[in-house]
Amino acid sequence: MASPKKRVNPLFVALAVVLVAVVAAVGVVFFQLHSKISALQTGASFTFRYEIAPNSPDKPPLLNILERVNASSGSVSGQYAPGKLQLSFYQLNEDDSVKTSPFTRVYIDSEETLFDIGQLYTVLRQDVTDKLSLASVLLPEWSLGDYISQTQAAAVLGVETNKVELQELSGFTLSLKGLKKVSPSAARDGYRYYQFPAAADGTTLVLGFSTDALFSKTTPIHVLLTIPDHNVHIQLTGTVTSAKTVLSPPASRMSDEDIATLAQIRQSIESVWKMIQSAAQTTN
Repeated sequence: MASPKKRVNPLFVALAVVLVAVVAAVGVVFFQLHSKISALQTGASFTFRYEIAPNSPDKPPLLNILERVNASSGSVSGQYAPGKLQLSFYQLNEDDSVKTSPFTRVYIDSEETLFDIGQLYTVLRQDVTDKLSLASVLLPEWSLGDYISQTQAAAVLGVETNKVELQELSGFTLSLKGLKKVSPSAARDGYRYYQFPAAADGTTLVLGFSTDALFSKTTPIHVLLTIPDHNVHIQLTGTVTSAKTVLSPPASRMSDEDIATLAQIRQSIESVWKMIQSAAQTTN
């Protein structure tokens, strides 16, 4: 006599199917995320909106400069190659659109940080002369090398080099190894967040990937960056696209002999700026 067949609980079958589906979905997401990060390892181009805020009342030198040109929030676009970054920073118009020309550019690798002081001066000069046309006599057009190093920038600003260098940003390696899945307080819905191992100086980087766009060529990214040496927290939102990039240091560099001239130019800008502020207070 044949033994009766055991009936399988349909609820158990349903749960098993759901479990298999979930495991498969997680596997697909992990594989796609791994593929996405692997592609970005070789190079990438990106565009972000950024917001920079100090972590304490003592504002760092670079943030003071950004606030002078109304650029503590704005847009940044650039390229990444292993160990190298090329960034272009843009101000925003009153309607929140992005201006067509950058107010400065920055090149970063493991050895140095280079700032496009020539472009920054040109933007500052235009802003000043728009308010006071006679200032063009005191502020000549730029004629020196365009980029200065972190050492030169520190000398002009009268601060320690670690207050202006950004080499720590070139040291983060895009790899799933060592990443820690986190849930930051500023997390956005639909994003999966991973924290990189902290840099030697304490810099922390958290990347959020939009899970809805893992299969797209262009990936929405949410970046949370804290740099203790600069006493700032930076939040960026935008898109990243994998791209083969070759980055080289800029050729137009300022010589050390011209740093004294740059310091004089900075003093001239400060003097003219005080004149404008004084005139504005008198008018009011």
